[in-house]
Amino acid sequence: MVLIPAGEFTMGSPEGKGSGDEHPQHRVMLPAFWMDKTEVTNEQYGRFLEWVNRMGDHGKCFRREPANKDHTPKLWTDAKWNGPKQPVVGVDWYDAYAYAAWAGKRLPTEAEWEKAARGTDGWEYPWGDDWGRNKCNSQENGRSATVDVGSYPEGKSPYGCLDMAGNVFEWCSGWYADGYYQSLPRENPTGPASGHCRSLRGGSWRTYPDYCRSASRYDRCPGDRSELYGFRCARTP
Repeated sequence: MVLIPAGEFTMGSPEGKGSGDEHPQHRVMLPAFWMDKTEVTNEQYGRFLEWVNRMGDHGKCFRREPANKDHTPKLWTDAKWNGPKQPVVGVDWYDAYAYAAWAGKRLPTEAEWEKAARGTDGWEYPWGDDWGRNKCNSQENGRSATVDVGSYPEGKSPYGCLDMAGNVFEWCSGWYADGYYQSLPRENPTGPASGHCRSLRGGSWRTYPDYCRSASRYDRCPGDRSELYGFRCARTP
């Protein structure tokens, strides 16, 4: 993990850029936190899956997860997606929450994710304001699949986090609300109190540059699984 220091950063996009749910652009104060350097891999997730299946212990899982929840990812046995160093995909929000708790961590808030991705200068992408197709695994590279985490070191964020643009969308902890930025607290916002969808960030191997921007927001039902969705974890010091 890498330490993201306490302090303010610019969240969202200015008028005339990005989508409506990224407005207004605003300053947010966050306490220090740790963030995984890379997305969680199949190798890492496999250790959790072996444990939860062997022990049958769902005590660390979200208390309102679906009954008889199976945490086995979609496409878990498909060789195209299950390389040990590839990011785990086909996980829903409940899977990501459970893994994070098992690992002694948690999912990041949207604000934490965005600060870890773009730093304090409000960059469009983790590496700066100009698009770089060779700095992340996006649609433009034509790979049609994920790649091993850390395969694009030139795309690292100001804090050294890798793959925060492209490869897989990453689940965040909070509920999604289109107009949340109109009224969110300016200090350590954690998301709306309730909702129907959870937030994802970062774009994927199948998205174009606009979705790979650090301020871009995406939402899906917490039970959705896709080869586009993965996650990384955060931890409070």
